[in-house]
Amino acid sequence: MSAKRIAVVLAAHGEAETAGFFENYRVSLHTLQRASEIISVPVPLRHFISLTSSVRKKIGNKSSGSPQNPLTRRQALALQARLGGMLDGVSFEVMAAFSASEPYVEAVLEKCCDYDGVIVLPMAPVDNAMSCGFLCSHLGRTCSPADLSRTRVVGRLWEDETLHRACLDHLLGGGRQLPTGSSERNALMLLFHGTLVADRNGAAPAFHTGHDETVAFSRRLAALIESDPRNPWGTVATAFLNHDVGGKWSSPSFEEAGKMLLAQGCRHVSLFAAGYFSDGNETIHRESALSAIESGVAVESIPCLNDSPHLIACLAGRVVAAARQILAFSGDFERMIV
Repeated sequence: MSAKRIAVVLAAHGEAETAGFFENYRVSLHTLQRASEIISVPVPLRHFISLTSSVRKKIGNKSSGSPQNPLTRRQALALQARLGGMLDGVSFEVMAAFSASEPYVEAVLEKCCDYDGVIVLPMAPVDNAMSCGFLCSHLGRTCSPADLSRTRVVGRLWEDETLHRACLDHLLGGGRQLPTGSSERNALMLLFHGTLVADRNGAAPAFHTGHDETVAFSRRLAALIESDPRNPWGTVATAFLNHDVGGKWSSPSFEEAGKMLLAQGCRHVSLFAAGYFSDGNETIHRESALSAIESGVAVESIPCLNDSPHLIACLAGRVVAAARQILAFSGDFERMIV
């Protein structure tokens, strides 16, 4: 029997790879167009926001764009290598795709029709309407029942103990120089994507934001870190990277959490964006913003999981499990192991 071909699509958000005005404009506009499917954003306002955002980046004299897309491609290469030989009779082909920049995830999925199975990996630990929700809706609209039977969208990574251990090993077992001195003066700030918790009228959002899952994920990670004997941080705090538009956002914000830690006498603050699988515009350069609040405080940014072996091993395990489901559903798995 010939090997089964399974496509693995890493579906990341996607950001502009250069500081070019038109690229940033396209990415911003595409992001707002997608968001408008969930939250009403008038067309003129989408163009205005995209225009002003791109102009600010150009005036800011940024010499380069976001590292997210190159990092996602590196994740795809690492996962491809990791999956080799993990499941007999199966050939995996891993592809990077993006929701806001090219290659768009819809176009990549369209090219997967001839595969024996398709596994979609939203590249964020927490599910919400803009990630898993959008992907599942798109697949439901465009796929036949037969196509859907051989398609899996990997979700609920936020509660996966393998991911929790990956974060812990990345922080404490990666050979990185850990903070020294009195632990009471060392703090770790876990950064998560902010979510809308109430609209301008005080009502709960009418879509799945992932807020409850994010809080549960944060608490579990903090508990693991605090109980590890290698832990050099006296305080493990949570902070949300908010956009502060449209209503009330999750708390504490990055700025609020930073001020609280400094008021407690912390003199060394480590930043780790646990709510992201790769560094991008929202996670980089955060140390300078915190240092500006109070000089004389040592601030370091620990890279996201990116293409670390810990994350790749976690994702590979979920891919293999999804592939087994596809094969078992089709009856091919039984035939392959006879």
